[in-house]
Amino acid sequence: MGRHAAVLCALAVAFATPDVADARPASKGWFAEGGLGAVNFLPPRASRGAAIGPSLGVRIGRDLFSWLSLNVHVAASSHEATVPPPPEGEWFQLYRGAADLRLTGRFDRIALYVEGGAGLVMISSNVLGKLMITDPGEEFGLMFGGGGGVEYQLENRHYSIGVGVDAFFVPQFAKMSGLDSRAFLRYTY
Repeated sequence: MGRHAAVLCALAVAFATPDVADARPASKGWFAEGGLGAVNFLPPRASRGAAIGPSLGVRIGRDLFSWLSLNVHVAASSHEATVPPPPEGEWFQLYRGAADLRLTGRFDRIALYVEGGAGLVMISSNVLGKLMITDPGEEFGLMFGGGGGVEYQLENRHYSIGVGVDAFFVPQFAKMSGLDSRAFLRYTY
């Protein structure tokens, strides 16, 4: 009788214990994202004239649906100019600002996304004029870009971390193009 009572108690406890709740869904709504990474220019001319440089970016946006968000972002990167002397040891900064749409597919805590948009770019120096990438006095240009990445939702449903790569193209700067690779932290309100 003692053995049957132990089995019955074990079954009662097993069925009386509530199911473990699924992970909380990711937050939706307004969000802010900050990222650190590096920008590398793609061939032909821009990659010969500029070294890989560190980048910093901020993105704010709104999730319109669980799978679609509208974003604006600004980013800056700093690069050593690798042009023939003189001058030597010159640096320039590339400032980018754009609006884009992001499509997201969520699989439990993992989300994959693709994004694309357009904006403006500003270069801080004409040092790349030696390679005929920029014209004299040319500082601003249109930028088109797109990319993708993956993010992981942390235990707190408002936070996620991720990695992403965005490609950009600036037709005015001798068809300058590059890749911005970054790691980011996202907070959704």
